[in-house]
Amino acid sequence: MRPLKGVDMAILGSGDSITFIRMTIKPGSAFPEHAHPNEQVGTCLEGEGELKSGGRALKVAPGVSWTIPANELHSFIAKGDRDVLIHECWSPPRKDYLSMAEGR
Repeated sequence: MRPLKGVDMAILGSGDSITFIRMTIKPGSAFPEHAHPNEQVGTCLEGEGELKSGGRALKVAPGVSWTIPANELHSFIAKGDRDVLIHECWSPPRKDYLSMAEGR
């Protein structure tokens, strides 16, 4: 599924309490500042970018992980010349992503 231009997402698993996804983000693609009621935990496997959350900027690179509290404003931009591969989890589950994956 494609929630934004330049972003491919696949749900790897989802249960009663959590959704686990894989995201591939093209260089220059971005998630604009937003917030949601889900706690978010992620880690970068490939590529680089910048995550802004809670008034701080985090340089994202392979091996870097983060936690974003529920309802905290945050944004992400993919930098460099290669795709960024990220795995992320949300709790409670992301019903919007589950609906998108099911074509609803």
